[in-house]
Amino acid sequence: MPRVPVEERRQQLVDATIRVMVEQGVAAATTRRIAAEANTTLATVHYCFESKQALFREVITAIVNELALPANLELPRGVDLPALVQGLLETMWATIELEPKRQQLTYEITQFALREPELVELARWQYALYNSELRRILDTLSAATGSTWTVDLDVLARMFLAAIDGVVLAWLVDGDSASARTVLLTFGAQLVGLARPGSVSPPVA
Repeated sequence: MPRVPVEERRQQLVDATIRVMVEQGVAAATTRRIAAEANTTLATVHYCFESKQALFREVITAIVNELALPANLELPRGVDLPALVQGLLETMWATIELEPKRQQLTYEITQFALREPELVELARWQYALYNSELRRILDTLSAATGSTWTVDLDVLARMFLAAIDGVVLAWLVDGDSASARTVLLTFGAQLVGLARPGSVSPPVA
């Protein structure tokens, strides 16, 4: 049997962990069950990840990356900020709506980690990662439009995260996609109002 490179095996284990968690819950994601789902051995799991916390970090990162803008994204300068924000939120919502169980999983991981003393730092790291990604997105939007945010970027990122968390949690409960999308886009309009327009002119059609 050909030897699988470590990075490829790590990705297989992350994917297997997500599948187990989505279908059976976070508590069900034991190393034994993850190994069985990935069709590998317990020794391989422990070789690839030094701890469950390390594995969970990779799981959270994988899910966050599905929602975030690509790290190397370069938006055209001079474009309209309201249109960019609306497009971003529409894209985010389409991704969220496509995988409700994955969205539920992110909250389950947070609550599970907060109840486990050895994992509590994971919950803090999880939300620090969310805030970091949202600050990066806000920076990208600002650079693309020549706009300046009038609110501290960390505060703005926390507001953004609170809005997303609130919308998604309510949607997971009531399943009202139309209302969730409307609330998210309304927040986007308010977000735009916290920017000072730049001097960059939109491109001529």
